[in-house]
Amino acid sequence: MKTELDLTKTVAELVEEFPEFQQAMAEIGFAEITNPMVLNVMGRVMTVPKGAAVKGMKLEDVVRELEVRGFTIKQEETSSCGCGGAHEAHTHAHGEGGCACAHAAAGAAADGETTGRAAALKGFLQRLSEGESLETVRADFVKGFASVSAEEISAAEQQLIEDGTPIHEVQKLCDVHSALFHGHIGGAAPASEAAPDVQALPEGHPLVTLNLENKGLAALLERLKSALEKGDAPSLGRGLGELNAIYSHYGKKESLLMTLLYRYGVTGPSGVMWGVDDEIKAELRALTKSLVDGIAGAEERFSAFFQRISDMIYKEEQILFPLTLRFFSEKDWLMIYRDMPEFGVAFLDKAPTWAAGDAYVAEAEAKERAMLASGRVRLSTGEVSCKQLEAILNLLPVDITYIDKDEMLRFFSNPGQVFARPRLALDSKVYNCHPVNIVPIIEQLVADFKAKKRDRMEIYRYIKGKPVGVRYLAIYDENGEYTGAVELVEDFSEALEKFAVKK
Repeated sequence: MKTELDLTKTVAELVEEFPEFQQAMAEIGFAEITNPMVLNVMGRVMTVPKGAAVKGMKLEDVVRELEVRGFTIKQEETSSCGCGGAHEAHTHAHGEGGCACAHAAAGAAADGETTGRAAALKGFLQRLSEGESLETVRADFVKGFASVSAEEISAAEQQLIEDGTPIHEVQKLCDVHSALFHGHIGGAAPASEAAPDVQALPEGHPLVTLNLENKGLAALLERLKSALEKGDAPSLGRGLGELNAIYSHYGKKESLLMTLLYRYGVTGPSGVMWGVDDEIKAELRALTKSLVDGIAGAEERFSAFFQRISDMIYKEEQILFPLTLRFFSEKDWLMIYRDMPEFGVAFLDKAPTWAAGDAYVAEAEAKERAMLASGRVRLSTGEVSCKQLEAILNLLPVDITYIDKDEMLRFFSNPGQVFARPRLALDSKVYNCHPVNIVPIIEQLVADFKAKKRDRMEIYRYIKGKPVGVRYLAIYDENGEYTGAVELVEDFSEALEKFAVKK
């Protein structure tokens, strides 16, 4: 029996429905379909007829090649008319004005620019990475682009990384990329696919809260700039203290939005922004420390720092937030809402509530209480109820995280709050929960555990002013086979106070 294809569906939908369709399309001449990034980003809006138009191929030739490979086409989805050619059923209509195929062809032609636009955008970024001036590249950019979508920027940066440009190099140019596209990010995506504006979201929605935090952050930056202009070191110092709330804002962005984007295959912008966030936080620590020596001589450094934070606000609101609205489901947003309180509130007195989110949290917690009340755990040394076991874990002065043998995050207890861990991260690859610069360290550690080159790694340092120990331990079964790893995080402040010498 032949596999029947519905050509009104997107390429991504057809690949998900018929995995063999991907290889068939690659053989026909659509090699890009084998690139996960292209499939995840462009494949979600591209159909076979539109793809044929992009390639300059006749749809009937593509259909014939598909049929040779064992596929058949749903007849009700295509038809022909006097103007010739096959068309998607929903775009083929006749009325008083005659055949609507011209309109369909115009739409296909517009979509046919997609590949060319993507290549052009990547070319602009490549020129910047090779050292060409922003002014020259931007002049060429504005000649051919009235606007560019968040999805297109995402695809261009991601393709640049996949083509071999080190992510730290793309990260260095993150602010330059923002400057290149500034004022031109907008409705390049098809109207039917456009992400809704944040302002249209209900009160308390996670993006509404993050947007409000950005407004508060922007107001703080204006106060900091004013203090800098006046040479008011005390006010600048107090403002930098308030700016530490950026850890909370960036934590929500990184651990909730970016971690989930990784699941959808959108890795480029997330990895780059996460790295820039870390640089901003490091500069905040350095400037706060340097302020004891006064402002004189550091004015340009402070100004550049404030501008970099302003640029990040722009990138969040014009690139990151629209990407999340494009990919995330309603369930995703509800789960994000539940996890957000773990990270605290930044630049706001209180986060607004979301009625739908509160209802979801109440229902989820009720189900968990029922599950804990009914479950029991039997071990070789005894038996406890699930509720009792959770209470015991919450009493331990240590945060526990378990990663299985496939590097999937499966469990955590987090009473210590040294590091916020969202439930959303469960069942994700552990690599997706960390900034890109840390990933090689984790990969090497896991490889060493599996090869039994070592069975532990311990790190002791001050984190947020507290003495913290982080221990990674390999887990092996009775046969010596690697079954995963556990991370133990402990705040030693209280213990050190107990050991302090009293005079």
